[in-house]
Amino acid sequence: MKTLLKLTLLLLMGLFASTHSFAQSKKSPTSVAEAEKILAKKEKKKQKASKKAMKEAKKNFASKQSKEFRKSLKRNEKRQRKELRKKKRRARR
Repeated sequence: MKTLLKLTLLLLMGLFASTHSFAQSKKSPTSVAEAEKILAKKEKKKQKASKKAMKEAKKNFASKQSKEFRKSLKRNEKRQRKELRKKKRRARR
């Protein structure tokens, strides 16, 4: 009975300490600009993870295809990048 009580008390103390320290580490932003900055940072992190997952999926897909098809994918990607650069240049003018 004593060990059960000690164990329960120990678990409750650990739970309280972890939630208390977690609550202290989370600070709310003091200004609107700071809040926007935090949101932008979270969004950027999410986009980066999404981009990385997409890149990995493309890589896995391409590795399962024939050599000629992989070359075709590479050429198409290069052509699309060129077209995008041309569009950007035209938009600057």
